[in-house]
Parts: sequence; structure tokens; C-alpha cells
Amino acid sequence: MGDRNSPLTPAPEDPKPGLSRRSLFARTGAAALGATTLAGLAGCENTTTPVAADGTGSGGPGLLGDPTAGGPVDSAGIPLARRDYPVTLPRFQEPVSASDKPETGGVFKIYNYADYLNPDVLKEFGKREGVEVKVTTFDSVDEAFSKLSTAGLEFDVIVSTPDQLSKLVGRKLLQPLNEELVPNLKKNIWEEIHSPFYDVDSRYTVPYVVYTTGIGWRNDKVDVDPAGLENGWNALWDATSQRGKAQLLDDKREALGMAMLRAGQPNINTGSPEIVNLALAGLDELAKNVRPKVQISAYETLPAGRITIGQMWSGDLLSGAINYLPKGTPASVMSYWYQPEGGPVFNDILTVAAASKKPIIAHRFLNYMMEPQVAYDNFVNYVGYQPPQKSLNAAKLFDEGILPKSLSNAVVTQEAYAAGNGFLTLTAEGEQTWEKAWSKFRAG
Repeated sequence: MGDRNSPLTPAPEDPKPGLSRRSLFARTGAAALGATTLAGLAGCENTTTPVAADGTGSGGPGLLGDPTAGGPVDSAGIPLARRDYPVTLPRFQEPVSASDKPETGGVFKIYNYADYLNPDVLKEFGKREGVEVKVTTFDSVDEAFSKLSTAGLEFDVIVSTPDQLSKLVGRKLLQPLNEELVPNLKKNIWEEIHSPFYDVDSRYTVPYVVYTTGIGWRNDKVDVDPAGLENGWNALWDATSQRGKAQLLDDKREALGMAMLRAGQPNINTGSPEIVNLALAGLDELAKNVRPKVQISAYETLPAGRITIGQMWSGDLLSGAINYLPKGTPASVMSYWYQPEGGPVFNDILTVAAASKKPIIAHRFLNYMMEPQVAYDNFVNYVGYQPPQKSLNAAKLFDEGILPKSLSNAVVTQEAYAAGNGFLTLTAEGEQTWEKAWSKFRAG
């Protein structure tokens, strides 16, 4: 193995590593996009701070000192949102009217990860609204974006991530929300996400669940403590005795981002080819020595013991404890660690598709998912991913034995969310750099 403790050398345009607690909402966007913005945005209403479309615009240092924040734009010409550079997304059409009557009958279509919505919750919604709820699944948000962009798929609700949002908006794949139809956002959800930096005024999104990314393992099969290591991510690289029984998330941002964090590079939104390729070298080392399976099914494979250690999302551990442990296997055999300073902490989003045939029902679904009891049932009784509900006392769930105390660090606090790192939209060039590295890794 190589020198595990050698940090990646920052490229000239990247900052030296440094962590700080940051304000989520330092300021709001204003004015219209400049004339240099891509032609696809012409004629739409928006209030985003103008920047140069060639990526040379000025701006503040950005998330964790990211020098690109406030300057470059994504592939659609929309400025890159950062926690200290909020962006108000353009509207290409007016939201539906709150006075419109709900659509009746037929099929209500959702595009989502597999096993990421409680079937009982969906059944109840269908019964309440008089529709048949159908879920079509994807394996990754990149796959979802590609198919939505090229295959002409029609859905009512799309589950996605903030780093995909501006691309979805730029391709006119989403329709803006009418806030009057989603009152539970401000009524029930953490205040930090009422007007998130990636979607000021929640023009297109409401939050679905929050999560961290870390390392999960079966403590009855692997003797390891990432918290006791100088760099906890090394626990996965050190797991040579678990060859073929480890997991790497099938997600280019998560996988390459983990390799960056392991190497001491906190800017997981860099577009630097040097840093991305050095992260790729770290993944190649992992593949050679540990041979992890590249997948996103740890919620089932870890409880079953087919995977003993791996990179995974916090909700996978709780979902596994709730739904997938073999009879007689206690939840205490599963452990979880995440990087508390600068590790990935973020949320997924719910959106209304531009092609929706039932946009009023779609709004009602978003509002339904933010009802406290519905959010609780979806979390505790199925997905294991925590909703950012004001009323949810996660500590009480552990005290009452509803969730296992051994996995208490899999719950996300408001403070951790506010201080956490997140995978954000890249420039078109940055996206290509990450995609090229990931494709090379997957090709072996």
C-alpha cells in the first residue's frame, strides 16, 4: 500500500485545507442574469446575481474556501450555489394556481431510488387522493438525469439531490412550486431548509430526508474503530482481510469525494483535474487491495453479513436495523462512523416534474410527505432516513428503543447539518473531469 497519510497536493486554484463553521444563509441573490449567460436562459424570470458564463466572474471564497463560488456557472448557465453564495433559480413558467382543482383518477408517477419511500405511506396517499401511485426506480441520480434528459420520461414527482437541481431546472425538467400548496414546509421543517442556499425561496424543492456519509461495519466480523484512527476513512483502505466483502457507493461524487477527504482535501466540490485524478488513484488503490463491491444496497447486505464494511449513507444503517436484520441478530452488531468536521452531511429533495399531468396532486404529495406523522412513519417504519422535522425527537426514539442506541450517531442534528459539507453542482468542465475519472475507475 502507498503512504496512507500523504495529503493530496492542492492545485494552484484550490485553497489549502481548512475547516470552519459556516452560516447557511449569508446573503440572498439579486438582479438578473447577465447577457453572457447561456441562451437557454433568455426570457425567463430570475433574480440571481449576474456572473460571467465563461466562469471568470468574481465572488467570495465559497464553501470551505472553494474559489469557484460566486464565479463560474453550471452547464445550463446557472451560477454555482454555495452555502455562502445562495442562488435564486430562474423560473421558465408560472407556478400552478392554488385555486386550481386537484386532478382526479389515473396513475400518479414518482421517479425515485429503490426502497426509498414507504409503500404503506404511498398506499395511503393514493387512497386519500383517489389515484394509483406508481414508482419507477433509478440506481443513481446521474442515471436519472440522463434518462429524463434524453428518453422523454414523464413523471409527476422526481426525487433528486441539490447538486442535480440547477441542471434539472436548466433543462426545463422541473416546474416551479406554488408555496401556498406546500404550507407544511414552513410549518414543520427545520428553519435552515425553508429557503436553502441551493434554491432560495424554495422555488423548486422541498427537503425529503437528511443524511451523513460515512463507514458502516459489522463489529462482530471486523475489528475496527474508525474514530480511533488519525483519519477514519483509512478503515476502509485497511480492510484487506475483507476483500470482496466491502462496499463502495456507486456514486461518483460520494466515492471520489471520500478519497479526497481521506487524503486531507476538504474541498469535495473542486473541479481541479489534479485533485480529482489523485482521488482516482486512491480508489484504484482501494480496488486493488480491498476489492469492494460498487453498489448502494448496504441497507440489506450489511445486516445480512454479505458486506462487512463499507462506505454508506447513515440511513442505510437505520434502515437495515429496522427492516433487514436476520432473525436473532441484534442491531448492536452494526456500527457507524462519519467525519464530524467537514464530512458529507446533506439532504435529498422532492420536486414536481415539468411533464407532470397531475401538478396539483404532486404539490399535495410534497406537502403530505412533510406531515409529521407521515414523515415519522416513512422514517421509522421503512426507509431509515431521517426527515428534517421540527417535531421529531431523535434522542427519544433511541431512549424508547424504537431505534438502536448503538447507531445513535447515524442521526443528523440541526447543528451537524448546518456545519456539514455537501456535494454541490460543478461547472461543465468540472463535471466532465469527475465523470472521466469515475468512468475510468469503473472500467477497471
